[in-house]
Amino acid sequence: MKKEIKTNAMRALDKLNIEYEHIDYGFEGEFKSTVDLTEETHQDISVVYKTLATISNTKDIYIFVIPGAENIDFKKASRCVGVKSLEMLPLKDLKSKVGYERGATTSLAMKKNYDVVIDESSKEHDYIKVSAGKVGHSIKIKAEDLAKANDAKFFDVIQK
Repeated sequence: MKKEIKTNAMRALDKLNIEYEHIDYGFEGEFKSTVDLTEETHQDISVVYKTLATISNTKDIYIFVIPGAENIDFKKASRCVGVKSLEMLPLKDLKSKVGYERGATTSLAMKKNYDVVIDESSKEHDYIKVSAGKVGHSIKIKAEDLAKANDAKFFDVIQK
């Protein structure tokens, strides 16, 4: 019998008494893009969200949770956090700055409490799926509960 995985992200939700469902896709350690993941597991991509770590012109880190098939609009994102510009945090800095590797980044239980923005489209769904902090694992959660756990704000930050 396989041992139940419990990630730091899940522990953080447990500590806050926030309901979620753990999903194990069965391919640990192997990075999959959000689009590839949803195609291989026959999921509705509209509810699968990805977590992006960005860095501002002032070297502050901001976290964005957006639909998996969409791209971030850096102008909108910059405006909503009140900075001049944003760009993706370099992959080489991801693990050391936020505590997660590519394909496992989640807004929960990061090394520091960064500002988190969740795309407002998430409120259109009963739940969304986000990374559980380990490649091959996701969390199914209400967007409002994810926002509560992160003290996050909702804004429109995707390209149209």
